[in-house]
Amino acid sequence: MMERRMECGTVVMNGCIFVTGGYSYSKGTYLQSIEKYDPELNKWEAVGNLPSAMRSHGCVCVYNV
Repeated sequence: MMERRMECGTVVMNGCIFVTGGYSYSKGTYLQSIEKYDPELNKWEAVGNLPSAMRSHGCVCVYNV
C-alpha cells in the first residue's frame, strides 16, 4: 500500500482490492484515504477520500445482477 494502515475496511470490486480509512500507527492519526490495488499492474494508487477519517468499519460491494 502507499500508506501503511491497520483497522481499515477492504472490498474487492472489478478484480481490484480497495482499502478504505484505517489508522496510521506511524502518523498516529485516523485515515480518510481510499487506495486501490490492481493485481494486473501490480500497483497501488490513491483513488479518493471518505467523507471523514474512520477506522474499524466494514465495506460491501453490491452488483446489479
